[in-house]
Amino acid sequence: MAASLSNLRPMLAVTDLPRTVRFYVEKLGFQCCGLFGNPPVWADLERDGVGMMFNTPPRECVERDVPLKSKDYQVFYFNSDNLVALHQEFKSRGVEVSDLRVTVYRMKEFEVRDPDGYWLWFGQDTDEPPTVTE
Repeated sequence: MAASLSNLRPMLAVTDLPRTVRFYVEKLGFQCCGLFGNPPVWADLERDGVGMMFNTPPRECVERDVPLKSKDYQVFYFNSDNLVALHQEFKSRGVEVSDLRVTVYRMKEFEVRDPDGYWLWFGQDTDEPPTVTE
């Protein structure tokens, strides 16, 4: 029998794990499923079956070795079955979200930056006409 993969569960390096956990839980509605260390150096978060892990290497290593600009080229994309409601939910929680847009590749989308500058994009398939050309 061939091996198979299931859920993708990225692990992102962050500079302040408690701040990151608070953002994902309080602002984005994730649940904290696990913490490791005292103080914590690793966290496992989940929402709607989507999981993300975070770890805290020494802050100076993250700041030295991961240029902030590099995060402009890393996008973590989440599909939603009700993007408009998700957009409203995040706005009501005080999250800075981009405006909704419809792309030429037939996705309705918006994005958020997390406290460490990671791009989180949220999208849903649509038949609506594009509102942007890029």
